[in-house]
Order: sequence, then structure tokens, then C-alpha cells
Amino acid sequence: MFSTMAMAQSTESTEDKSGIEQITVTAQRSSENIQSVAVPIDAATAKDMARLGITSAQGLNKISPALTVASGGGSSAIFFVRGVGNFAVNAYTDSALAFNVDGVFIGRPTATTATFLDVERVEVLKGPQGTLYGRNATAGAINVIPAKPDLGETFGNVSVGVGNFGTIEASAAVNFPISSDWAARVAVGRLKNDGYNDDGTASTDDTALRAQLYGDLSSKVNVRMSFDYSTTKGSGITPTFLGNYALPLAGPSDNPNNVPGYNFTPAPANVSAPNTGAFTPAAIDYFTSLDTTPAFTKMTPLKKPFIDNEYMGVSAELNVDLGFGELVVIPAYRENTIDVLFNNPGFQAGINQENHQQTSLEARLSTTTGPVDWIFGAFYFDETVDGIAVFNQYTLQSTQTINDSSTESGALFARAKYNLSDDLRLVGALRYTDDKKSFDGRADVFLSVCIRDLPAYPGGPEIPNCQGSPVIPVGTSVADTLANINPADLPAGAPGIGTGPVPFGQLPLFPGAPPTAAANLLFINPTVVDRVQDNNELTYRVSLEYDVAQDNLLYTSYETGYRSGGFSPTTGREEFAPEYIKAFTIGSKNRFLNNHLQLNAEAFIWNYEDQQASHFGLDGNGNSAFFTENIGESKIQGVEVDVLYKVADMTTLKANVQLLDNTIEQFSYLQGTPDEAVQVVTGCDTTLVSVTDGEPVYNVDCSGQEGRNSPKMTLNLGIEQEFEFDNGYAAVFTLDGRYRDARWVGFDFTPVQRAESVTTFDAAMRVYSPDSMWSVMAYVRNVTDENIKSTTQIFGSGSNLVSAIYETPRTFGLNVFYEF
Repeated sequence: MFSTMAMAQSTESTEDKSGIEQITVTAQRSSENIQSVAVPIDAATAKDMARLGITSAQGLNKISPALTVASGGGSSAIFFVRGVGNFAVNAYTDSALAFNVDGVFIGRPTATTATFLDVERVEVLKGPQGTLYGRNATAGAINVIPAKPDLGETFGNVSVGVGNFGTIEASAAVNFPISSDWAARVAVGRLKNDGYNDDGTASTDDTALRAQLYGDLSSKVNVRMSFDYSTTKGSGITPTFLGNYALPLAGPSDNPNNVPGYNFTPAPANVSAPNTGAFTPAAIDYFTSLDTTPAFTKMTPLKKPFIDNEYMGVSAELNVDLGFGELVVIPAYRENTIDVLFNNPGFQAGINQENHQQTSLEARLSTTTGPVDWIFGAFYFDETVDGIAVFNQYTLQSTQTINDSSTESGALFARAKYNLSDDLRLVGALRYTDDKKSFDGRADVFLSVCIRDLPAYPGGPEIPNCQGSPVIPVGTSVADTLANINPADLPAGAPGIGTGPVPFGQLPLFPGAPPTAAANLLFINPTVVDRVQDNNELTYRVSLEYDVAQDNLLYTSYETGYRSGGFSPTTGREEFAPEYIKAFTIGSKNRFLNNHLQLNAEAFIWNYEDQQASHFGLDGNGNSAFFTENIGESKIQGVEVDVLYKVADMTTLKANVQLLDNTIEQFSYLQGTPDEAVQVVTGCDTTLVSVTDGEPVYNVDCSGQEGRNSPKMTLNLGIEQEFEFDNGYAAVFTLDGRYRDARWVGFDFTPVQRAESVTTFDAAMRVYSPDSMWSVMAYVRNVTDENIKSTTQIFGSGSNLVSAIYETPRTFGLNVFYEF
């Protein structure tokens, strides 16, 4: 169909200014029209970002239907592309998506306002980018490209805005010449809101600065230097409690969210309403009515969450015309200071106090020899992380010290585009990556266990019951945690690390028991990890590109990608291996009707192997722990069609549809429970493997399930209508709709972790002054105020509490822009 339409076209040039605007991207390490790039890619300009309200990574799913971005606790973002990704966000795991800012790979992508300050465009590459982007790009890549300095001109812009939830936003950028050969650009930004959860959480308080200096050192050499600094503050997002999975002591209920062995008991409506949060009086009362296990005592209120992060980066870009080719060199250094306390999925406190430092250097040489266009490159990356991580689950606290977590990675790559004819090109690319990762750390795990049994009801079976015993207090070290325990709760003194339990609390084991016979025992078990992991991988890409006509491209490609392995501070689960993906794509990019109709299509098949998954399971000692392991294989296939139609000079229609089939072919892991009468809380199949001292171990098999964050259909529709008025004023109205099919947004495949299909709308009207220097934009996002689950998790240590984080509810506001 595409070929026939292309051949029927006139041979007129598509430089018609009334047609669709051309977008230039650098996704393939050179400047190209996006329609000439033979890879699946979505792009958004600065105006698109402003219209859609994208100020952080969480907003990027609005520009690419294949992309899902969710909050993972604190300031971290979780990325999935067509189901490729992982729910874990910590110092021990890497993202499956390569996040790049101004050409610099960001090892720890967190939500910083500086990333999206004074942006020229954002590019989202879908599918593995194992050759030009390398490691940790199994899902794809995101490129954030800031606006750059221009020589010889003084200009700038200012914007201020207000909105609901107490939103205040402001930014400014100015470009100015220093001499005929030097120019600078400085941008600042501020974003603040009061939070959209009922309890006042989900608040933001961000500040950002970026300064750039550009100079022509000669007619063949130029350099650009950049500095950015930002802070991210606020509360972060707290979970909303939906209910819990309880043993069916009175028999199974008829709740549709039940799973084998458990009834789902919904929380009260004033607790489970979307975007309630964890700190309303009703939510606190509900939460503290639940038991923590295996301590079998009531949970206490959560600690108040906060974010207090600081980011700084410097980089440069040197461009040299060598005559026979173009050389680009990009050195960079970044450091982050992370101080976060979060509560999801029900932690008394999850604490990250970390220092991140990374140094990188990339060099690329582009040249042509005869019919072959070459890119040769080398890449070096060095990252170190140190700090502490604490995960307090009331009955259990893992106090983790990261002495040194480091990555040293080097790569050589080459890309050759062989022009077989004016219309036909064969492309091949190779990248050899050598990764060396090391981890020196320690986890001291506090565990409180109830050893007293009482009848569940008069005449009923005996079950653990230690109501009134203390929970483990929050501490950032063993000494700090012990200091926070009431001395009266340790009648026999503090336990020695790894030497056995001591009585914990003042609840007697039996009537009249002495203080040294308490109903609970306290353990402190250490895990020391000091390991090195070496991995090397050859990734490659082969593609064929054919220009059917001047504005019609057909292409097919096969590409591989890999994500590096890593470590977990867990006994017997200290390491996990890399994961791999192989992707076959056939696509077409077209402009028809003299540049008024754009029609792009892509069909893809991905084979996802040795899939990394982070989850609660059994460590080497048979205890419950959180770690990452390789447990999955998936086959991901589908089609995506993108249409942009300028039906008139002032009217543009947009449509994008993705049909996706993500089937998990292999996904199983071991999970234990405290008693043979207790099953695993899961929607997957379970098989009893063994029983030791009355504690069973089950194999949980999720094979055959649909991959997470993989809606079968995603549909985007939009219209952009321009207006011109007799007084010289102009306006642009946009309406964007997005439909997403039902999808899994939790690890365990329980019915309550299934997000329902949803349709959302964003609308904006921007009015321009006659000279276009002033403009005012009114917007409403999520017009119908849909409640959309972003992630849903089960807190096994807290009565199998189910909690959810929701996407942003309806927001509206007004922005004023001035350009000079």
C-alpha cells in the first residue's frame, strides 16, 4: 500500500511551508530528519512539552504510547517500554532504558527539574539500542536535548504559571553574545505545589539552573561547555491503602479480588479512595489496626516521607572538522546527593542516603569512504555509589551499608552504512562492551518473631498472637536502631549480631513468666557482600533501508541488547546475571499529499531472555528477603501505526495506535510461608516444593501471564486547531486523548493489581499577541479526573496490605510566556 501511494505521488519537493513541520533528531548520532531515521522513534518539541505539562520523567508517557513511566518510591522513576523493565529502583540495579541528557548517559535517572529545563526536544527510541547506546538499553533510550547557545544574538524567554494544588511554576532563559565567536545561554526554573494526595503528600519543591558557553575556536573547531545544578524537595508520593489479603477463617468470600487461600478485604471507602494517601486520620486508624508478621503485633504510624536531593553536572562537547571526517568528544562528570524517606508499599520507613558520582567520556568519528558512511566510537563510564539504605517493615528491618558499589564500563563501537544505490542502504553496527562491577556492603537484618500461640477464637485453633509487643524502631545503623529501643524491651541486653536471639518486649510468653521469657525474640542477622562481577558482550544491528520515493522509507532491522548484572545484599542471592533482548523490526515512514499527511508504521517481535526481576522471596537461609534474580523469558510482538494529517493550513489531526502481545513464556521463583496452612499471595500457579520445620516452600510459576505494563491496545488521538483574528492575535487549541487497555501494574498478578482500561483527555488553549512576543496558555489535564493506578504492591509483612500509587488527578492552570 505504501509503495503504491508513494509511486503515485508527484515529484514535487516537500519543502511546502504549509505542510507538516520537519523535526531534526540526533538519535543515530548525527542530525537527520526524523522521517529519514530507520528506527522507531517518538519526539516532542519544547512547545509540546509545555502544552502537555511535562516537567519530569513521569510525564514522558504522554509523548510515546510504548513508554510507561511510574513512581517507584521517593524520587526514582520506573521505566517500561512495551513491558521491558523492572519495578526495582535502588543502588543495586540498573534501568532497562538508557537515559541521556545532552548526550551524557545518566547512570541513576531520578526526577530532576534541570533535566527538562529549557529543552529543545525529547526523543524516545523504542526497542534495544545495543550498538550506539550500549549497555542498559534493552528497552530503548530517552534523549533529552537542551536548547543551545546561538552566536551573535541576544534573546530569551520568561514564563510564569499557577494552577490547582497550589502549583507555582516559573522559568527563564537568556542567550547573549560574549564576542563574535562566543555566546552563552543561562536558564533557571522553579516548580512548587502542595501535593495532590488528600493527606498533603505528593508535593514538589524543585529548583534548577543550567548555564552553557559556546565558542568557535576556529573555522573547524568549536566547543560547548555546560553546567547544571538542581534540587528536588517535597514529600514524594505516599501509597493509598486499598485493603488486605486475609486468611479465610470464616470461609471464602465472594470478592472478585480473592486469590487461592485468601479473601480480599477492602479498606473503608474513606481510606481506599484514590489519592487519599497514608496520613489522613482514617488511613492512620486503618493502618494501625493491622498486624505485622511474624511479630504478630499491631503496626504503628508511618514515618513522614520527604525528599531532599541535590544534583550537579558538568560536561563539554568538542567538535572538530578533520577534513576527512567529523570528531565529537563528550567528557562529563556528575554527582548526586540523595536523602529520601518513603513509605511505599507500607514501610514504616524506607530510607536512602546515598552519594552518586559518575565520570564518562565518549568519542565519535564520522567519515565517508566511497559508498560507505562510517561512525567509529569509544565510550568509558565510571560510577561509584556509597551510603546507607534502610527498609523498615515493623517486624523486620534491613539496615544496609553501601561501602562501595562501583561500575567501570568500556566500549568500542562502529556503524557502517553502505549505500548500495541512491535508494538502497545496508547498515551494520557492532559494539563490544566490557563491564566490571563490584560491591562492598553489608546488610544487618533485625527480625522480631512471635513464639506465643493463642486460640484464634474460643475453641478455635491456636495461632501466633503477640499483641502489645513492640515493633522494631527505625534506625540508620545497628547502634542507632538499638538506641531507639526502650531498654525495658531488652531484659537480657542487646543481641549480638549473628549470635542468636534475645527476648524482645515486655509481653510474657505465658502468665507469670519472667521478663527473660518474652513472647517475642529479636534476631540480628548479618550478610556481608564483597564481590566483583565481570561481563562482556558483543551487541549488533543489521538493517536494510529502501527509499521507495523521495518521502517514503521502508526498513527492516535486527538488533540485540543487554542489561548488566548486579548484586543484592542477600544471603545466597548475592549476584544476578545480565539480561538480553533480540528484536526484529519492519517499518515504514511516509509523507504523502505534498507533505500534508504523515503515515508511519512498525511491526516488531522481541525475544526477552534471562529477564531480571526484583521481588520478595527466600534467601539462602530460607528467610524472606528482597532481591533481584534472573527468572524470566518473554515474547513481545505487535504493531504500531502513527498518523499526522494536516487537513488544512490551520488544522492538524494526530493518531497513534499500538497493538501489543507480551506473553511471559517462563517466569518462576521460590517463595516460603510460615505455616503449611498458609499459601503464597499470588495470582500465579503455585506448587509445594518442600516443608522444613513446618514451613513450606512453594514454586510460584507465572508463565503464560501477560507481561507487566503491557496494555494490549494503546490509542492516542489529537487535534490542533489554529485561529487568526482580525486584530492580529492568534490562538492554538489542542485536545489530546489517550486510551490504554487493562494492564498489570504489580508484581504478583493478583486481581487487585490489574489496572482497568482508561481514557484520558488533555486540553490547552494558547493565545498569541500580534507580535508573538506574549502568549497565554490555559490548560486542563486529565479533564475527566480519571483515577489511574500507576503501581500496586502487596506488603507481606503488614497483613498482606495492598497499596496503590495513582497517576496525577485533574490539574488546571494558566501560564504566561514572554519572548524577547
